[in-house]
Amino acid sequence: MTEHTRAKWVKRMLEWRESGLSVEDFTAGKDYAAASLRWAVSQVVAEKAAKVSPPPAPPRAPRKRRAAERATAPAPLAPRFVPVRVRGVEPFGAAMVVEVGGARIRVTRGVDLALLGDVVRILQEGVR
Repeated sequence: MTEHTRAKWVKRMLEWRESGLSVEDFTAGKDYAAASLRWAVSQVVAEKAAKVSPPPAPPRAPRKRRAAERATAPAPLAPRFVPVRVRGVEPFGAAMVVEVGGARIRVTRGVDLALLGDVVRILQEGVR
């Protein structure tokens, strides 16, 4: 609806509301029909509603974590060196003993290194 047309219909709507008459009685003898006045009212109300409450925004993609959130996240533990003492010399490929705190671990060729790492980490936590 153009601004000129809208202004004309708003004026007619205000006159109708001030008259206290039904739409049919108010439009009787006028150069527009009751249905046209109803349509104009619906258009103006819809325009007003659109200005008051904009349509909902489309869903946003997950946001990246802010710097403040990253700063508060616990830092991964840095690997620490464990003092290792080798006692005695055995032939290459035989066994060795790893001491962590008061614990001794005899390690042979083919040991599961992931398991050994877990055991050493657990023992380190007990030493701290």
